Amino acid sequence: MPKSLFIIEAPGKIRAFEAILKSLGHDAAVQATSGHLYEMPSDLRDLGIDKGFSDHKRTARRDKTIWYLRKAAREAETIYVATDADAEGDVIAWDVHELLKDITDDIFRVKLKGMDKESVEASLTDVYPVRKSDAVPGRTRAIIDRLIGHTFSKDGVGVGRVSTGLLGMLSKYGDQIGTTHVRLVAPAKDGDAPWSTEFDTSKTISPEVAEKLAALSFPAIDMKGRKPAPSDAMHMGEIMVRAGDDLGMTPKETAKSLQNMYETGQMSYPRSNSKGVSKGAQRRLERLIKKSGFRGKAARISEKGSEDVHDAPYPIGDVDVSKDPRKLGDDHGVRTLVARNMVRSSLPRERQVARSSEIEDFLKRSGFTDQVAKYVAGRNWTREIGPRFPGEKTFAESSTTQRMPETVLLEKAVALGLGRPSTWANHIENFMDRELCDDNLQLTEKGKAWAAASPDELLNPKLSNLIENACEHVLPGMMDDPDREPWSILAEKIASSLPEGLSSAMGNELEAPSQDMVENPYSSVIARIEQSEEPPTADRESRLTSG
Repeated sequence: MPKSLFIIEAPGKIRAFEAILKSLGHDAAVQATSGHLYEMPSDLRDLGIDKGFSDHKRTARRDKTIWYLRKAAREAETIYVATDADAEGDVIAWDVHELLKDITDDIFRVKLKGMDKESVEASLTDVYPVRKSDAVPGRTRAIIDRLIGHTFSKDGVGVGRVSTGLLGMLSKYGDQIGTTHVRLVAPAKDGDAPWSTEFDTSKTISPEVAEKLAALSFPAIDMKGRKPAPSDAMHMGEIMVRAGDDLGMTPKETAKSLQNMYETGQMSYPRSNSKGVSKGAQRRLERLIKKSGFRGKAARISEKGSEDVHDAPYPIGDVDVSKDPRKLGDDHGVRTLVARNMVRSSLPRERQVARSSEIEDFLKRSGFTDQVAKYVAGRNWTREIGPRFPGEKTFAESSTTQRMPETVLLEKAVALGLGRPSTWANHIENFMDRELCDDNLQLTEKGKAWAAASPDELLNPKLSNLIENACEHVLPGMMDDPDREPWSILAEKIASSLPEGLSSAMGNELEAPSQDMVENPYSSVIARIEQSEEPPTADRESRLTSG
């Protein structure tokens, strides 16, 4: 009988994870939750949230999965919940705890840094009892988002905290957002590498004006100042943007490739918002950098901040950075793209800034408006000097390129704090699928109609970001209330703090307590499945649930 039980999310990772644990000397079994164990009604019209902000219609998805988890738990001495290291994984971890705590008290949380032997071994040095407080952000966010969607979606218009924020962004700033990328190049008076500036088209610089700018031969300019070049790693959003621009991949495709590489032990945990890495990650990257043939030092790569939970995504194992990412397929193309950036960040490069004032006079003499001339001259004209990095383009000419609308939309969403790493790709894909904007990110007639029918307050992206951040804060005393769940308390606090028009409308939708409400969604499913010594079949599970 195995001494330990490890619980992960994806059934497809069971064998690989078992092999890793065995190589580390662990006598362990592995079971999977197949994603979330509980769910709310699929029909958003059925709110399932009462006046105490309790998500009382949250029910078990599959009795069969829980039956197998409990069976495996009875055969183990210690349980480790190794679900994904994000808010959703924390929600699942608490559900697991509540479903198994009558079997054993030894239930611990493990947050995997990667699915390779070294990462798993490092993760097992930092285990702790599953904490209810960790599940608060995910459960709170689910309550608030469902309440917003239920209250304000009507007459065929879908309203959501993030999607409506995206809609509002395009409605208000659409004329300032373009999908044509402009790179302008000017020679250097010192004869060294040229200066360049990059931006997207906008109300000030139309695609037609951009083409005329790119056709110019700019005058030589000289240096104004210098400083060390940034040594940041890329967070998940930046990787998806870069993959869109360089590899032609949508955010959803890039997210899938990162996850594939993570599950096969070739990338660290991908859904990170950090632009730095830990010292442990730096040590692991040192080998990659050394084998790349470039004289970088991993210690130069920015360290993650104290508030960052995860490292920025980084490749695990050797990567041939000399290969063109565009020719490697999606998965390895993205991995190589990330590896190249890590090598670049490890090199001692200097960023120099040019004195660009004379460009304004040049553009005016060339027939451009004062507004265009001031805008272009006022941009940062820079160059980087130092050791070459893999894939570096030298002495590039001025050019314009068409960017994917999904890439630009994601870039703006990340900048405004809309969504989070685990949801960015889905939000962007769902928004584009609704055909609310065209390929130039200008609202369609449908988009304009949806914007007109949506609450003004929710069209402001800042409100979505404020709600997102509020869900992360466990308030004093919240965990000590014997009568209410902490996520219910926090959700009520957030809802009551919203603008009056939103708060009152949402409050009116809350359901009155019902005698049919299940008081404990865990004990009820346990009692149901304990009726049988055999795992419920699909048909039998349905009868048990309805009975």
